[in-house]
Amino acid sequence: MKLKLRITLLVALLMNVCLFAQGSYTVKGTVTSKADNELLPGVSIIIEGTNKGTETDFDGNYSLTVKSGDVLQFSYLGFTIQKITIGNQKTVNVSLVQDASELDEIVVVGYGTRKKSHLTGAIAKVTGKDIAAVQTARVDEALAGKLPGVFIQNQSGNPGADPKIAIRAASSITGNSNPLIVVDGYPISGTLATVNPNDIESLEVLKDAASAAIYGSRGANGVILITSKKGKSGKVKFSYDAYTSFSEKYRDNINMTANQWGKHAEEQIANGNWDVSELEASAPGYVDYKLWGYNNAPDVVAIEDYVFDGGSTQSHNFSASGGSDTSTFFASLGYQNVDGITVTQDFERINARLSADTKLGDKFKAGLSFNGYTSNSSALEHDLRDILRGASIHPIYHTDASIAFVKELEARHKALGLRVSRQGGVNGFTAFDAGRPGFDIPGTHGARSIYDLQAGDPAWDWHYGRAGNGIGGSSNPGTASLIDNKSNTQKEYFANVSSYLEYNILDGLNIKTVLGGDFRDTQANQHYLVGGDNNGDLEDTYLNQQELKRYSVLSETTLNYTKVINDKHDISALIGMEFQKNYISGVSIAGNNVTQLLGEPLNYALLGNANTVVTEREEINHRKSVFGRVAYAYDDRYLVSASIRRDGDSRFGANNKYEIFPAFSAGWNVHNEAFFNQEGIISKLKPRISYGSLGTVSDLGFHNALSFINAGTSVLGNAYNIPNDLANPDLTWQTNTETNFGVDFGFIDNRFTLGLDYYTSDIEDILINQSVSNIFGRNSIRLNSGDVESSGLEFELGARLINNDNFSWNMGANLSTVNTKITDLGSLSQLPDVTNYGTSGRAAVYRNYVGGEIGELWTLETTGWVAEKHMINPLDVIGNSSGEVYVVDQNGDGKIDATKTVAEGGDLVKQGTNTPDFYWGMNHNFSYKNFDLSLQFQGSHGGIVYNVDPLYNGSNWGGRLRSSFDANSDGKEDATGLFYTRARDKTDAVIQDAGFLALRNLTFGYTLDDSIAQKVGLNSVRVYTAATNLLYIFGDNYTSYNPEGVDTSSSSNYAGPITFGHQSGETPVARTFTFGININF
Repeated sequence: MKLKLRITLLVALLMNVCLFAQGSYTVKGTVTSKADNELLPGVSIIIEGTNKGTETDFDGNYSLTVKSGDVLQFSYLGFTIQKITIGNQKTVNVSLVQDASELDEIVVVGYGTRKKSHLTGAIAKVTGKDIAAVQTARVDEALAGKLPGVFIQNQSGNPGADPKIAIRAASSITGNSNPLIVVDGYPISGTLATVNPNDIESLEVLKDAASAAIYGSRGANGVILITSKKGKSGKVKFSYDAYTSFSEKYRDNINMTANQWGKHAEEQIANGNWDVSELEASAPGYVDYKLWGYNNAPDVVAIEDYVFDGGSTQSHNFSASGGSDTSTFFASLGYQNVDGITVTQDFERINARLSADTKLGDKFKAGLSFNGYTSNSSALEHDLRDILRGASIHPIYHTDASIAFVKELEARHKALGLRVSRQGGVNGFTAFDAGRPGFDIPGTHGARSIYDLQAGDPAWDWHYGRAGNGIGGSSNPGTASLIDNKSNTQKEYFANVSSYLEYNILDGLNIKTVLGGDFRDTQANQHYLVGGDNNGDLEDTYLNQQELKRYSVLSETTLNYTKVINDKHDISALIGMEFQKNYISGVSIAGNNVTQLLGEPLNYALLGNANTVVTEREEINHRKSVFGRVAYAYDDRYLVSASIRRDGDSRFGANNKYEIFPAFSAGWNVHNEAFFNQEGIISKLKPRISYGSLGTVSDLGFHNALSFINAGTSVLGNAYNIPNDLANPDLTWQTNTETNFGVDFGFIDNRFTLGLDYYTSDIEDILINQSVSNIFGRNSIRLNSGDVESSGLEFELGARLINNDNFSWNMGANLSTVNTKITDLGSLSQLPDVTNYGTSGRAAVYRNYVGGEIGELWTLETTGWVAEKHMINPLDVIGNSSGEVYVVDQNGDGKIDATKTVAEGGDLVKQGTNTPDFYWGMNHNFSYKNFDLSLQFQGSHGGIVYNVDPLYNGSNWGGRLRSSFDANSDGKEDATGLFYTRARDKTDAVIQDAGFLALRNLTFGYTLDDSIAQKVGLNSVRVYTAATNLLYIFGDNYTSYNPEGVDTSSSSNYAGPITFGHQSGETPVARTFTFGININF
């Protein structure tokens, strides 16, 4: 009986096994990332409702025994969970979608990371995907309009030129606004141009003092933290991106040909708008002579068409990444070649990056990274203002027709027997070539006598007669000479190498040491030949070569502790120390009397000792720092953070080498409270407050705390020593104390977000030169005596408007305001006025005084153009320098004083500053199936420029030609009781609106179906087209090419914040069309 029972049980068991085997089978597959088709190792795969599951292997493959009807749950960090019901399929491949909310959850902060929900400061973030959506070779261009409180201004249109990046208000009245750039935890000495946008994983901007205070004296202008892409374990992945683009100037200004100008002049004389009776009386036949010249001039190539010949760009970027379970790497190589829209402008760059990370057992990690580039650039050396000022009658290069015309002009002029000069009256008339013997150095474009001109020679202005007695000539070289006989080239080499070693002491406690250095070598060459300046003489030639080398070495050690206790208490703490050494070495050699040609090796022996100036520079400074931070979050509701840093800098005197910079911030996640209903309209509410102190030494020279002694000899022959400057051992740190109030909102399950920030800042102890008694050997000394207050509002709006399987639409917008006021200048009530051009006019008056804004522009107020009959000089003839303006006698004293304000008894009035009242940005991102579209807008409003271009380019620039020669609109018939002056003499006639609205970027792309790409062995293929500045709206009264462009050359006195906004021949805004492809395999 027992035997039968055992046999029965055995049979039943075997039947159950067979039944189970018939219902179960093995399913296999591969898991990838939908965004880039990357294989995902370590993906968790669980049969829902059971504890059975597996993980993908190193190559993203898996296998699992299942039954029909099972639901597989695929989960991976940073991706949304995906569930798939099993039917009878044996293969199930899955593409996981990245979870945007998870990706945003971790934010990089100084020396560490934080959860986004635990942030208490003002930190803005963009992802590498956001940057890649804007097809550009520069990171700063991709950021334009994307972040509140961050203003990107394209000061120069030169290829490779750095824009101005301002984070909130200006931090000084004497230094620059450049933020600190930190790449993978290492502070580099370069700009954002050192970073390839294709290599970026994420970018954070620390805006408020509390967030940036951990960087102490280097964070006063804000901090930009860049996290580079890293290698991932798995097979090696390759990516290739290439594009080509074509550029043109955005604006075409109104040009009149010589013949059109002649017809216009005849009409104005005929209808009585131009009164030439006095000119005809003193110089009979002269008006007809000029009109004949313009009406019969041969056709010429327009100067604009020659100078702005269009540009193009070629770009290639290649990267590779991969690794094993213990070691990973990422490498990239890029090449860019830019032909600028302006003749002679070009830029070439090669960049490379390599990073490697490895685990050394269970406790140690180590890594090494390299980032570097080399670039070559060529800029238009001469000011566009002068290049474009030539009269419309002038050719670029002479032809047979223009040579014959010039000789006919000379013959007709002699036949008149007139002696007309610009100063009026009848006196000696200078011949066309008087004082212009010309230098005919073979291969150069020296000036030729008009009797020796040959086709192909550059046309000089004076070939058409000297100013006032020809038909539009002057003493200036022509367009071709200014371009062909000058060169301005620059080479730059940059390299950054850093390494780290990290040891995990305990769970949550690790120590990390970083050691690295960077190097930058900049070589600039300027070369002026005969004809490259006004007179065409050897004395006007110039040769200058400069080389500046910068080295920096940094050592940093941090101890980091993070711990979450009972899922309630989130604690993080950091202490660290840092040592940095900076070294600068430079040499400059300059001279004139140059006879060698462009393109020849530079040979300074040709200059001669008497004409050569050699300047050398060598500087070293050290910085020592200790710092710490602690942050605490209770139950994801109550948040506090505090940091402190003590910096020491060798540039200060013995009394103030060290300074302490503290910070504190707090926040409250109200939406996590039990009483808060997250199901309502408001799904998130988080008020924040922060306070911090920052320092800076950007305005401090390497030796301001020391005094240098110069030797001399008295009139009696006795030797003596005298101080070259006055030492100040009490120089201390400029400090920026800032308070920030913020609140973050989420609406309708955070589908809409709104961030608001208001900040106030007090910048104290700004370095300013103060007067002292001459008994000290010098009459000024540098003191910490300046104070500036600033404030601003920042708004940021985000919206996920549509998000379904086929179509998505995300939008972001931001707006920021800026206000500054000077509150103290020590013993001064104002800084000395800056008027760069002195008595020759053409200048604005920049004033900086207690109670005013930084860099205020002051001018005389105009009421209209003066008609020709009312000009100061009635013999300023047609086609030359008419266009005077009426100005207002503000104080009614019967005279015009352009050196004082109305309050001081003069007639100057405030016009404004170049700093905008507010700026904004807006971004839209659309996707439909495999198509994507992104739009990036930027706007700036309330700033002004002092634009001198119209004063020089009356023949070619829109607006000034007609307004300066047509009848005055005010209808006045006499000048009794009116005051007038030349338009160039400190008047608001050239104050123009610097505001703009731009569609900075539009990108449209298409991604091939995975099945198509994989058939040719590729993971993904995307083709795209993009347009930069497709729409650019200028201010109402702006007449030139680029309202963002300002003069920043160090030789012009307009480079600093107290004189910002002077415009003189800036490169135009470029509109660019791009076509490219991205391949991953």
